[in-house]
Amino acid sequence: MANQETAASLDNIGFGARGLVLEHVTSADGTRIAFEKSGEGPPVIIVGGGLNEKAMFADLAELLSEDFTVYNYDRRGRGNSEDNGGLSGYTIDREVEDLAAVLEAAGSDAAIFANCTGGLIAMRAAAQGVPMGRMALYEPTYGGHQLPESYMDDLERMVAADHRTDAVALFLKENVRFSSETIEGFKSLPIWPSFEAMAPTTLYDSILDANHESVPFDQLPGIRVPTLVIGGRESPSWLIDNCHALADGLPHGQYVYMNEGHLFNQKAGAPLLTVFFRS
Repeated sequence: MANQETAASLDNIGFGARGLVLEHVTSADGTRIAFEKSGEGPPVIIVGGGLNEKAMFADLAELLSEDFTVYNYDRRGRGNSEDNGGLSGYTIDREVEDLAAVLEAAGSDAAIFANCTGGLIAMRAAAQGVPMGRMALYEPTYGGHQLPESYMDDLERMVAADHRTDAVALFLKENVRFSSETIEGFKSLPIWPSFEAMAPTTLYDSILDANHESVPFDQLPGIRVPTLVIGGRESPSWLIDNCHALADGLPHGQYVYMNEGHLFNQKAGAPLLTVFFRS
């Protein structure tokens, strides 16, 4: 995730309808990546962001399933996916390999919707020439703010000690920049135990953000994938500026906005994605 104080759309985070058969692919390092497959039609893959797992995009998957075959997967270390390498073996390229394994199952013409730090992974895959059809990105977190010098050490210590509540709260406070009031509000929601289950992955998304402090302008000309970059009107200006720069720099990029903050509104976003993926 990245920064947005308006948790106006907390009710956009839910678990939706489930009951789908769980399937797996094996990534290059042997990690089993789990996904739920639903619908019929051209393939679409959903890539979550920080503290996202597939259950949190169940509503979007259900809506897109009316027109597409949807592959809604858990990034490594989340939900039903394994995490063979752990922190010592973690790089963004492991995540690219995971996405490539799902793309191989879905087909090289599959479209991708990537949320937040998931957009950094999708962009890296596209830059490396991983075959894909279209790509829609909701506020990929290039740029941002300076984290406290002790942040990563503190976060790693909390994760190592299995202090999951503290780790998630620190991530939300310093990386996502939610207020204490908003974080306390999250703790009262049914989603909080899922956040705590994913606490170790806060290190991964923090690493992704730290290693992507600016839009990779040198890579953009070589990315030929038609790309829709989506921003939220209520999101921070630095995030929207980078979304515009990304769309402008991609040979086949375009920018659109939603009247939202950084929490992706699945019901409002599904029709927008449907139009783009069918064009």
